[in-house]
Formats: sequence, structure tokens, C-alpha cells
Amino acid sequence: MSFRLMTGIGLLFVAGLVQSAAADQYNFGAWNLRVSQSITGLPAGTLQFRLHECLDSAHPIPTKYLQASSCDVLSQHFVYHTLHYKLSCFGKNGTFTNEGVIRFGRLHLTGRSKSDTGRVDGQNTVMRYTLSGTRAGSCD
Repeated sequence: MSFRLMTGIGLLFVAGLVQSAAADQYNFGAWNLRVSQSITGLPAGTLQFRLHECLDSAHPIPTKYLQASSCDVLSQHFVYHTLHYKLSCFGKNGTFTNEGVIRFGRLHLTGRSKSDTGRVDGQNTVMRYTLSGTRAGSCD
């Protein structure tokens, strides 16, 4: 076997390991999420709620808490079990962006994100979210 062929096989093997490792970082399945939301420009206070969401290879980023009718992924990348992402979503007040970071463990996740919804009632509005969750099993 030539050195060039061995190098090509080695690169394919390493690429496969990297792709497999990235997929393992997601820990796909059903998650019970606790979300805290605060909104700039409103009196101090935090809204808290719970959600159940399935995260899979087609939808690896939790989005139910955003209450959007649709979201497109603008960017996403992993750095050691931590997913950094940026979304463009469409909600009842129009289009907004959401940027976040989620740290995946085997059975728990934590994260934070912020949505810039633009001007609402003449004021710039930013929603900040804190997420925590526990894995609930496989998606049904």
C-alpha cells in the first residue's frame, strides 16, 4: 500500500471519528426543560415555565421556548459538548434573531440565550433565557 493511499484512509478514519464525536455530543432524545425568561424594558421579574422537547439530528437546538412558528439555523458549532448557535425565527411580532449556548451532559443540559426582537412599542426589546433540563428518554 502506498503512503498516499494510507494517508487518504487515515484521513477518512479521522474524519469519521470527528463526525461521530460531534454526533455523540448532542445526546439526542426527549428532554424536560425549565426555562427562565426576562425582558429588558419591563419591570423586574422573571417568567418561568417548563417544556418537553425532542432533540434529534434534524432539530438539535431547543426552540419551543421561543414560541416561534419557525426557526432557521444561521450557524451552529460544537466545542467540547457545548453547542453555540444563532437562529433566525419568525414569531407573532415578526422576525427575530436568537443566539445561544447549550452545554450537554449525558443526563442534564444547561444553557442561555438571548433574542433581539427589535423595537416593540418604540423600545428595543431583548429577551434573555436561562435553560436547564434533564433527559427524559427517547423521542416517541
